[in-house]
Amino acid sequence: MLKRKLIVAALSLLTLAFSMQPIALAQARGSGLSISPTLTQLTLNPGESKTLTYQIRNATIGSINAVPSVEDFAADGTTGNPKLLTGPGQSSPYSIKNFVYQLDQVPLDPGVQKNISVGLHIPDGTAPGAYYGVITYKAVPTTGSASAPGQVSLTASVGSIVLITVPGKIYQQVQFSAIHIYRGSNDATLFFTKPDKIGIEIRNLGNGFVQPFGSVEVQDMFNKSVDTFQFNNPKQLGNILPKSTRIFTNSFTGVGGAGRYKVTASVSYGTGGDVLIMQKTFWYIPAWLAIIILLVVAVLLFLAYKAFTHHRRHGKSFRRRS
Repeated sequence: MLKRKLIVAALSLLTLAFSMQPIALAQARGSGLSISPTLTQLTLNPGESKTLTYQIRNATIGSINAVPSVEDFAADGTTGNPKLLTGPGQSSPYSIKNFVYQLDQVPLDPGVQKNISVGLHIPDGTAPGAYYGVITYKAVPTTGSASAPGQVSLTASVGSIVLITVPGKIYQQVQFSAIHIYRGSNDATLFFTKPDKIGIEIRNLGNGFVQPFGSVEVQDMFNKSVDTFQFNNPKQLGNILPKSTRIFTNSFTGVGGAGRYKVTASVSYGTGGDVLIMQKTFWYIPAWLAIIILLVVAVLLFLAYKAFTHHRRHGKSFRRRS
């Protein structure tokens, strides 16, 4: 009976594996694009124009049309990654939609790469500050290009972020909001397994892009430095959008034995004239030690309860004899 069940189970797994294979092949035949560069940062004055050049490639086996658009976005407060504002009524006060022209559809045969040009023009009277958006291209299969039996035509989009600074009265001001200590995705101050990441949360209060930088030091309970690092990669500083918050997360090591640890972060921005400092403490208690502490506390509570009940019984007995 057991042998028969094992044979049936094996046949079922083989059937499932073969039934999934065509789906994977169909997905591999979908329409897709690649674009380069993925980020452009510019400073343009009102009345000034600029031509952007992109390399766009059809990475599939079918002919496609790359259909362009300009999208607004907001920053994800944790990673800084863009979140497209495509819902009804969603827009950005920092949009570049009115700056972009010469945005043409591009036909692409399989495996072909083309250089394309996109025009930018800053209208006269544009207020100083930061403006941003994403120039996207959507891969749409041309008529009759997705004719293979069982093929599923997928539509993919790629985008390149454009950050534009219009010079003038631009003020920079940041708020050092918090220090976060993580174990995986868990943000806490008490850990039973060693924490592995530190997040520096900063808010941009100004009207331009801000690229904060600084150092982080971790000390143990004896004020001994156990780890230091620089946050926000100095080789390619990440931006914080105006009126937005971003958490810069770095891995760290150095947490050894149980005890209290202190994190000190120093944050600078702009020319580095202002330095903001914040500290935060966290505790690391290994799980085995936490279990021992809980057992000791439980035993002490039990003994206290026994002593209390014994005292009550002894007191009642003494009062009766009296």
